[in-house]
Amino acid sequence: MSMTEDLSQLDSIEADIVLETLKNRHQSDLIYTRNGSVLIAINPYKRLPIYRDEELQKYKASLSLDREPPHVFAVAAAAHRSMISDGTNQALIISGESGAGKTETASFLLQYLRFVTNASNALENRIYASSPLTEAFGCAKTLRNDNSSRFGKFLMLQFDQSAKIQGAVLSTYLLEKSRVSHVGPGERSYHIFYCMLRGATDARLSALKLSSREPKDYKYLLAGETGEPGGGRTDRELFAEVETALGAQGFSAAYLDNVWQLLAGVMHLGSISFDPSKPDAASVLQSSAHALPSCEAVLGLQPGVLLKALCKRKLKVVKEWVEQDLSVASANDNRDALSKAIYSRLFDRVIAQINTALAAESSADGDVTPRTIGIVDIFGFEVFVNNSLEQLCINFANEKLQALFTRAVFKETIEAYKQDGIDAAEITFTDNAELLKLIEAPQTGVLSILSEECLVPKGSDGAFCEKVHEKHAKSKLLTRVKGKSASQGFGIAHFAGPVTYSTENWLDKNKDPLSGDLEDLMRFSGNALLAEIFAEPEAAAPAPGRKFKSTAFKGVINTFQSQLKDLVSVLEQSSLHFVRCFKPNDKKVPDLCETEVVARQLHTSGVLDALRVARTGFPDRQPFADFCGTFAALYKGDRDVFDAKPEKERCVLLLKQLEVPADKYRVGKERIFFASGMLSLLREKRVALMASVAILLQAGARGPLSPA
Repeated sequence: MSMTEDLSQLDSIEADIVLETLKNRHQSDLIYTRNGSVLIAINPYKRLPIYRDEELQKYKASLSLDREPPHVFAVAAAAHRSMISDGTNQALIISGESGAGKTETASFLLQYLRFVTNASNALENRIYASSPLTEAFGCAKTLRNDNSSRFGKFLMLQFDQSAKIQGAVLSTYLLEKSRVSHVGPGERSYHIFYCMLRGATDARLSALKLSSREPKDYKYLLAGETGEPGGGRTDRELFAEVETALGAQGFSAAYLDNVWQLLAGVMHLGSISFDPSKPDAASVLQSSAHALPSCEAVLGLQPGVLLKALCKRKLKVVKEWVEQDLSVASANDNRDALSKAIYSRLFDRVIAQINTALAAESSADGDVTPRTIGIVDIFGFEVFVNNSLEQLCINFANEKLQALFTRAVFKETIEAYKQDGIDAAEITFTDNAELLKLIEAPQTGVLSILSEECLVPKGSDGAFCEKVHEKHAKSKLLTRVKGKSASQGFGIAHFAGPVTYSTENWLDKNKDPLSGDLEDLMRFSGNALLAEIFAEPEAAAPAPGRKFKSTAFKGVINTFQSQLKDLVSVLEQSSLHFVRCFKPNDKKVPDLCETEVVARQLHTSGVLDALRVARTGFPDRQPFADFCGTFAALYKGDRDVFDAKPEKERCVLLLKQLEVPADKYRVGKERIFFASGMLSLLREKRVALMASVAILLQAGARGPLSPA
């Protein structure tokens, strides 16, 4: 029974052997396995005693991380040491399907970095306190995951010259706003709503006009699962953590009241229903009329103004403004759009406050640019029965990260071989460049076509979809959906597998429309926080000689692409470390490892290709000068003769004397390439030699003082 810690050391790298090894290790609660330089982490769906202070100290003190058992702490330690020794920024990229444990893995990485860097107590508390907030406001229970992140995040830790955490910046991407107003069966909306209902005091709920603690009594929460979140923590417990965390981030008591009022306002909004018997002139259904004054009260609005803003719109006819009735469908859209806008802007405001609290502390380094370690925890690849624009954005982000993985593990390795004249052994790999082009190429990419259709006066979802099919009629990556017309959707052959997308409401989702009347109403709210998050941003004056920036339409897609571009740019300038998270089953239960589930992830994650490269390639390398400078002390022979030789010849002499097997290295034009693990072994020999020399020196120093 194979229990190999590093898959690259297996006798065979056939998929069945790799799969069996992972299953065997999972059965013994060995959830971490190396795959060359990549860590595989299998979600145990239970708590394991492997994240204690003893483990933290072990990886902090280790002289050779490669000789330690694979662990997420080892990845964090490697990144921290590389930042110190190389002076380069680092990035830890966590990927995997929804439910694979990415968020938990990110928290363990952060746990080690906080432990090893001795952040100040105040900063430590603020970093720690940010987790309950992003979890409560940004995570929800889904069919696949009890604590699924419904947004992407990138936490960049900033370090001073002594490698101490100086501050942090949290960036977020593409919050799933649709979950605020629509929750599927068996799922929940964002944790914070249930936390507030079950954890707030009776007095607070009364002040918020919330008459029941039962989620099923509120329309936005009714359709989904209304029980506890799962995962070993109750809503009441999470609420207590959230209250503490909000205080730690510097929110004043008055501001905290505003936060709860906005959340309650969203719940009251959802409870407002419109009379279906009057489809062309929306009016509030009598049975839900009680929700209107409650909503207005907690949102700080004048009595009676919300009804008009939801059910009517103002139009300018010639020189006069007139009111026009909205249909029930439009009023429903108005209500949901306002709810989503309030929640998403509140979420952004909480993140902004976290960043204010985490801002880099002043240091003696002055203008020295801080070094950074970034932790990327972004949504996993998604494929459901019905997939929409949100899933395309999520899967596109995963494709971008897959491209980085491919480049780091395959392309750059092979290019380095070629530059140094090393035979690449005809290593092949799967590239997703064509798929990225299909989605993001200017003019012809799916996202560009969508943005263009949003500008067309009578643009429609159907016209957009037909144009996509027309532009990519010859593509093998984009297909028609069986049983649907060319105006209803398309299929894309993603790296992780095929996905069919329904394009209904894509234009509205990209435009993210909100009634101007409702926006104006929010700006003049008596709730200071609500007025703030809806305030119109002041246009900055252009620099001398420059014009104001264009006010051309920018949809949700444009913003997301810009954010993703910035993220990839940061990652491309960093040394990358990868953690591939797997889930052992789709049932979210411990001690069950299903062959089909793990096999699927092995094939879609790029792990098998990475394993093949690790086995056939030489992932570690050192320039001749560095190798000689590091290992010359191990040479046994005439040093004058040794030092007189060119660097390349000195390296070859050292390698032979150290009895490094010929198949474990290659000598290039300027560097030596080593098979996985060989360079670490040589470093251990050097450490052992230095230790023995130190002992001899200490003995010599003590000798004259010893009694005769």
